[in-house]
Amino acid sequence: MGVEFMGLDIEDPMPLLGFSIWNLIVFILVLVVGIFIVKLLARIMLKSFRKMKVDEILANFTTRILKLVLYIFVFGFAIGVLGIDLGYALLSIAVVMGFVLGFALGDTLGNIAAGFMISITKPFHKGDYVDVSGESGSIRVVGITTTEMDTVDNKRVIIPNRLVWSTNVINYTRNKTRRIDMEVAAGYDENVDRVIKTTMDVLTAHPKVLKNPEPQVAVNEMGDSVVKIVARPWVKTADYWDVYFDLKKSLKDSFATEGFAAPYTKRSVHIIERK
Repeated sequence: MGVEFMGLDIEDPMPLLGFSIWNLIVFILVLVVGIFIVKLLARIMLKSFRKMKVDEILANFTTRILKLVLYIFVFGFAIGVLGIDLGYALLSIAVVMGFVLGFALGDTLGNIAAGFMISITKPFHKGDYVDVSGESGSIRVVGITTTEMDTVDNKRVIIPNRLVWSTNVINYTRNKTRRIDMEVAAGYDENVDRVIKTTMDVLTAHPKVLKNPEPQVAVNEMGDSVVKIVARPWVKTADYWDVYFDLKKSLKDSFATEGFAAPYTKRSVHIIERK
């Protein structure tokens, strides 16, 4: 006689279920051990990718796909331990999953495919600051179905991969250098050449403004009451915002030192008195 549990022999099939308590115990053990092994293999694979210097987004995405496939394999093997016909079980699961994917998860496969294409084409790397699908932020991870990014005020934005893949991506940090586009205004009474020279002096004096390409300062537009002048220095991408804010303040201080009056919009109002 075998071991009993709650009056039932653990090796005898349970009523209605068709498998024994022993089968259930082995099923749970297989799941636990299988999940542990899958996680261990995923860690080893991820470390191998990093040693081979594979792009982190591609490495993470591939590892997650591998884990998903192995989890399905472990679950199928565990189902077989219960004594259930594996072929019938897989067929039943496939039918159910077909309905689920068709009605509830119609976009999931598209998101997975888009995630794979993002990982292969690499429009951005982890940490890149981008505009995508109407959102701006630093890329954190490309998951199996979603892309996650953090905004400058530390909000987490989660976007379906298919939206990322099907829209334009502006990557602000991919290139090593960027041009700062600024605009200053001079009144029509000012000497424009002096304004241009003062602006150029401010740009070239900043230690983080690149000498090559050279900064550009030029008249851009003749406004209603001001002359608009563009200032276009080049900087390293990592220095962009520090230089931008520094130049704004330096230009204001230099204009005040040179005595350039702040231009204001002027309107002439004519009052016609009718008798």
